[in-house]
Amino acid sequence: MARRPARTPEESVTRHLALLAHIGSRVFPPDEACERAWAGAVWERGRDPEGVARQIGAIQASGDRTAELRRITAPTVVVHGTRDPMVHPSGGRATAAAVPGARHVEITGMGHHLAPGVLDRLVGLTTDLARGHGAAVTRTRTGEAA
Repeated sequence: MARRPARTPEESVTRHLALLAHIGSRVFPPDEACERAWAGAVWERGRDPEGVARQIGAIQASGDRTAELRRITAPTVVVHGTRDPMVHPSGGRATAAAVPGARHVEITGMGHHLAPGVLDRLVGLTTDLARGHGAAVTRTRTGEAA
C-alpha cells in the first residue's frame, strides 16, 4: 500500500490482485475476473495516488470513537472476519460492545475483503436486521410492545 503509484492499467490490476492475496482469505477467495474488471474500471475512472495516504492519515487521526459509538440508536450488526490482517477481530468485538444492543457476528476464515463466498451471508444478516427492525416499528405503530 505504501509503494509508488501504478503507472499502467495492467500494473494497477496486478497490484490490486496482490493486495487481495494479502488481506483477503484463502477460505473466501476473490473472484479474479470480477476483481480485474473492478480494478480496470477504477483505473479508467481516474485515480488519486495520495488517496490511500489520506485514508490512513484519517484513520490515525480519528482516535478512539467509543463514545460516539455509544450514541448509535439504530439497529446494528457488526460483522468481522476472524482472519482480518488489517483490523484485528478484537476491533469488531469492541465495536459491537460499544453500540447499545448491537449484534456481533464473526465469519470464520474471512479476511479484509468482501469476497463472493461471504456475500450471501452478509445479505442474510442485513436482511434479518432490516426485517427485525421493520417488525419492531410495525408493532410500535400498532400499539404493541416493541
